[in-house]
Amino acid sequence: MRFMLVNQETPRLGATCSACARPLGASYLRHASMQERYCDYDCYRQQATMEIFWPFRSSLEAITALTAISAWSLMMQMGALSRSLTEAYLRAHDLLTTEGGDG
Repeated sequence: MRFMLVNQETPRLGATCSACARPLGASYLRHASMQERYCDYDCYRQQATMEIFWPFRSSLEAITALTAISAWSLMMQMGALSRSLTEAYLRAHDLLTTEGGDG
């Protein structure tokens, strides 16, 4: 959490808080690395807390990550299903050849 307190510097026209979208006054906080502006420390802290629980910057990024997770999960389930079906087939084939039914 690195931020700068900006005093008596009017931001560019129409600049708003990154957390609550209120217009910025003469004093505001600015995130050091991302250059996002916040109207006060409470908005900055709220946004920082939200980023811990939801680190995605956009909806598209969140959808992409969740799609990748669900595709991976489906792939793992299909892999387990195909492995178990193959094992069942091989056991049945061994049983038939041991008993002389297919041989």
